[in-house]
Amino acid sequence: MPDLAPLRPEDPDRVREYRLTARLGEGGQGTVYLGESPTGARVAVKLLRADLTQDAEAMERFVREVSTTRRVSPFCTAAVLDTGVDHERPYIVSEYIDGPTLQEVVTGQGPRTGSALHRLAIGTVTALVAIHQAEIVHRDFKPSNVLLAPDGPRVIDFGIAKALDRTSTLTGTAIGTPAYMTPEQLAGDNAGSPADMFAWGCTMVFAATGSPPFGTDSLAAIFNRIMNLTPDLSAITDPALRELVGHCLAKDPTQRPTASEALMRLLGHAGPDARNAAPPVSPQRILDQGAAAAAQHTGPDNPSYQHGSQTTSPYRAAPPYQTGPDSHATYPAATPYQPGFDNRPPYQPTVGFESYPSPQPGFNSYPQQVGSGGYPPPHGFVPHETTYPAGQGPRPDGGRRMRRIWTVVGAGLVLTLVAVTITLVVRNQTTTTPAAGSGSPAATKSATPTPTPTPPPAVPPADRKIKLPGSSLTIHESDKDPIRLAAYSIPGGEDDTHLYVRKTDTPDFVRNNVYFHYALNPAGTQAVATVRSYTSDNYEVVAIVDHATAARSDVRIAKSPVYSLYPKWSPDGTKVMVTLRQTVGDGNEPYGFAIIDIATKKADVVRVKDKDVGEWSYFWRSDGQAVGTWADSNDIKRIRFYDSQGEIAQTVQSVGGPIWVDADYINPAGTLMITDCEDTEEICLWPADRAITEGRPEVRIPFSASQILGWYDDEHIIAWRERGSGHEAVVIDFKGKVKRVFATSTNNKEYDRQFMWYTRTG
Repeated sequence: MPDLAPLRPEDPDRVREYRLTARLGEGGQGTVYLGESPTGARVAVKLLRADLTQDAEAMERFVREVSTTRRVSPFCTAAVLDTGVDHERPYIVSEYIDGPTLQEVVTGQGPRTGSALHRLAIGTVTALVAIHQAEIVHRDFKPSNVLLAPDGPRVIDFGIAKALDRTSTLTGTAIGTPAYMTPEQLAGDNAGSPADMFAWGCTMVFAATGSPPFGTDSLAAIFNRIMNLTPDLSAITDPALRELVGHCLAKDPTQRPTASEALMRLLGHAGPDARNAAPPVSPQRILDQGAAAAAQHTGPDNPSYQHGSQTTSPYRAAPPYQTGPDSHATYPAATPYQPGFDNRPPYQPTVGFESYPSPQPGFNSYPQQVGSGGYPPPHGFVPHETTYPAGQGPRPDGGRRMRRIWTVVGAGLVLTLVAVTITLVVRNQTTTTPAAGSGSPAATKSATPTPTPTPPPAVPPADRKIKLPGSSLTIHESDKDPIRLAAYSIPGGEDDTHLYVRKTDTPDFVRNNVYFHYALNPAGTQAVATVRSYTSDNYEVVAIVDHATAARSDVRIAKSPVYSLYPKWSPDGTKVMVTLRQTVGDGNEPYGFAIIDIATKKADVVRVKDKDVGEWSYFWRSDGQAVGTWADSNDIKRIRFYDSQGEIAQTVQSVGGPIWVDADYINPAGTLMITDCEDTEEICLWPADRAITEGRPEVRIPFSASQILGWYDDEHIIAWRERGSGHEAVVIDFKGKVKRVFATSTNNKEYDRQFMWYTRTG
C-alpha cells in the first residue's frame, strides 16, 4: 500500500464533492491526495499548484483537454473519473490504485525477470493500446507512472503532458522526463504515439536492469546517447521481448511498432515482420486478452514491501548501453535521428562519447521526477463585449465567443550543455501527431476527405463590393451567391447597437430604430425581428414583418424582464425560434427559448431550468423537431436538444466544443454540423442527421477561425480570420483552401460586437 501522509494545515479538506483524507504524494504539477467520493469510494485527487493557474482561460482549456482521457477504456489503466476547477485550481479525480510504482519496486527489490517481466510488458502495452485507441498520447510514460496493483499493472497520468503542451503559456516547461524522452522530442519534432512506444521500451529496460537504457548521469550524456547510440539489452533474456524492445527504441519513429502491433507480438498473434497487418482478432478482444494475461502477480515479491524503503538502485545487470560489436541488439543498428525537413539546421552530434563509464550505483545527477511535469495555465474562449438594446437593460451576446489564437513559439526549454559543445532545444509544439491505435505509427491526423467523391461546386468571383453604412464593414457579393446579406448590427455606443436592414432587391441598407435583431426568410418576403421595447403592459413581443411593406404582426412571448434574442428560421420555414433571457438586477440570466408558429402567430415558451445550459444561444436540429444548445457540466461540453415541450430529446457528446456561428450551425442539406475541434486550431464538421454519442468528426478543416459567419453552401463555409490590422471573412472548402473574400472589417472593437444575418437564396 502506498505511503499515506496526514494532511497538512495548508491542505484543503475537500475538493468539490470529494473529501480528502491523506496525502499520497507531491510533484511538479501539484499534490495528490487520497479522497472519498460521495458514495464512499476511495479515489485519487490530483490538485494543481496554485502558482501555475495564472490564466483562467488556459486553466479551463487544460481541464477540457484532460477530460478527454475519460474515454480511455479501463484496460490496465487507472480510470479518470472527473475533472474540474475548484477555487481556481484544476483537479483530476481518478480511480485509486492500491499499489506501489514500478520505480519504487525495482529500486527497493530489484529488476523484474522471467514471466513477471513478460506480464509487466503485456499489461503496460495493453494500457497504451487502450490509450491510443482513444486518440490520446501519454507523452510521459515512465516507471513512476506505472502502478503495480494486485490485479496487474496500471498506467496513470496519461494525456496530462500533452494537455500541458497544447495549453501551456509558460516558457521553459519541459514536457517529459529526460531519461525517457525520444530523439524526435530532443530535435523539437512532434511526439505522437511512437514516442510512447520509445518510452515503453525504456521502461522495460529499467524494469529488467534497474536503470534506464541511456543512463542517469548528465543531461549532455543522456541526450547524446538517445540521439546516437544503441543501448545494451542483454539483461532481457527473453529473445522475443528483447527484439520487440529494440524495435521500440528505433531512432526513427516510423520504424517503431504501434502499441497494437507490440501487444499482438507479446500475445503470440504476430511476428516481428507483421507491420501494419490487420489484427487476427478485434481490437476489443486484443484488450481483453492483454488484460487477462497481465492480471497475475506482477507486483512486489514481498507482501510486506514498504513504500520508499530504498532510495538508491544497487541492481545493475550490465552497463545500460553498449556500442561495441558484442552488443546484443538484434534489431537494426541505430542511426542518428534525422528530424523532418524544416528550417532548423540538422543535429550535429559531438565527438567524444564513443565510450563512457556506467553511472555509479546511487548516483543520479538529474533528480527523479514524480508524475508528469507542471500543469499548464490552459486557455479557452474569450467573451465578446455584451451588446445592449436601448431601454431594456443589459442584454447578453448569447455566449458569443472569439477563440484566442495562440501561437506557441518554439523555445520551450534551452539547455546549454557545457560539457559538450551542443545546444539542444526542446520545444512545445502546437501541432501534434495523434495517437494511432492500430495504424501506422507514422500516420498523422489530417483533414478528413469530403463526404462525397465529387468535387465541390465552384465559388463565383465577387461582382461588386458594398461599403456598409455606419460601419467599417465591406461585403463582396456575386449575383450567383447562394446567400445574401439581409441585415447587420454594429455597436452604437456603450449600451446600444445599431441595426441596418437591406431594402428589397437593392444593395442599399437603411438604419432601423425599431428592431434589435432581424432574420429574413429564404423567400425574402417575411422577417422575424426582436423588438427594442416592451409593450405598454410590459410584454416582450417578437414581430413578424412583411419585408416589402414593413407591416408587422406582434407575437407575445413573456412578461418583462424576459427578452428574446437571435431569431432563427426552422429548416422548413414554418417556424422561428428565439433564445430567451431575463434581466436580474444589473445582469441577466438564461430563461429558455420560444418557438413561434408563423401561420398561427402563436408562441410556445419553454422555460429551461437545467443549470448547465444558457451560456450559448439555441439552434435548430436538422429535422426541425428539436432545438439545441451547448451544455457545460464539470467542464465537459455536450449538445443538448429539447423538444417543443422542454423535454430532453437528445444529448450529443464528444463532438468538440462551441464556436460562435452567426447563421446556422447545420448545413442546408441537414447533414453536417459545425463545432470547434478544441484539440487543434481546426473546424470540425460532424454528422448532423443521426444520433452521436462519441466518435470522430466527418471532416476536420485545417483553418484557424476567430468565428464563423455560416454555411456558404453544402461544401463551403464562411469563416472570419485576422488579416492585417483587421479581419476578413473568407469562403473556404473542406480542405481549408480559401476560395474568395466575402467580407472585411477594419475596426476590431466593432468586429467584436457585430452580427450579420444572411438569407439563403439558392
